[in-house]
Amino acid sequence: MRKGLILCLVFGLFLAPCLVPSASAQGSPIPAVELDCGSSDPVLDVRPTSDAELKLQCTVTNPSSASETISIETIEWDGTLVEMALSEDSFTLAAGEEDTFDIVFNGQTKIPASTDYSFEIGAKVESWNNIPIGQLPEGTLVFNTTHAGDLIIESYGMVELLLSDVSTRYMDTSEEVEFSFQVTNKGNDDDLLEVVFVNAADLEAAQFTFPGGKFVNENVAYQGTSSVKTLSIRAPSSVSEDLRMPLIIRAQSGDDNDAPFSEVIIQLDITAPSKNAGIDGLDSLNSDSTLLYASIGGGTILLVLFLVVLIRVVTKKKPKKDKMPQIQQPIILPEEPVQQPSTDDFDDLFDDLDASSSSKDEFDDLFDDL
Repeated sequence: MRKGLILCLVFGLFLAPCLVPSASAQGSPIPAVELDCGSSDPVLDVRPTSDAELKLQCTVTNPSSASETISIETIEWDGTLVEMALSEDSFTLAAGEEDTFDIVFNGQTKIPASTDYSFEIGAKVESWNNIPIGQLPEGTLVFNTTHAGDLIIESYGMVELLLSDVSTRYMDTSEEVEFSFQVTNKGNDDDLLEVVFVNAADLEAAQFTFPGGKFVNENVAYQGTSSVKTLSIRAPSSVSEDLRMPLIIRAQSGDDNDAPFSEVIIQLDITAPSKNAGIDGLDSLNSDSTLLYASIGGGTILLVLFLVVLIRVVTKKKPKKDKMPQIQQPIILPEEPVQQPSTDDFDDLFDDLDASSSSKDEFDDLFDDL
């Protein structure tokens, strides 16, 4: 009879928790465990610059009136691009004691934001008051617990601006230049991509205008590329001096303010009209034209000098060494006519030959000069 009474008391001791509202009350006389991993789902940063690792801290507590050995195990995990591990999987806690451990998620970067992994872990009492749970009387209640959640992949933005011609734009006053470009979504989620003229205020202060606006945007799918977009800029109607300014074109994420942007810088170059542009209807010459005309002028001057020298050389005469001085013929007065001998005519004939010889000597002198 005494033995039966003892058994009734033991069973009454283990059945007593059924009569109380909470089995996890402090100092519960039955085996139990509490697990707290927070109320929100963990979010994993998978940006290219991150290490794609996350630790979710959990607290395990022994609410019973005796010491316990508690094990932690993974019940569910369906991740493929992310691994999940437990920093510790076993605890020995005195009555009312608690401890912490981490659920470690380690994945790859650039995982799409649409990825979603479910997980569940359990905390189980393995022994109570140094008695293995399997050795407790049959029917003994044990309050184990679990924690379930979802691993969220954080969305991030990243863009790439595609502009083929980034060379300097040489513009005339009032000229309009158009820029065509595309933007690629390098982030891990759909994004509203924007392209803006970053320094539009500075350009407006210099009298530039923007006929098509200062920005454009488009919703671009994950890893997609936008359609061809255009923006234009118009030069000032007049400038008093040469003007050179940068134009900064930037592509950025509209959904992620912390996303890196992509931009290009294009120089705008406007040459002021020459002050003498209206004289004789001549346009101002650039340096290449000036050099060309100077070369032509210099060549012309050299040609003229050469001709002058050539003419002087041809016309220059040396004094004849063997030429006899000519004797001036006496003047015959009319009142005393003199009959010239017939031999004079014959002498005149030889004089002509002498003259011919003289011209021949002059021709020889010309070759002497050369």
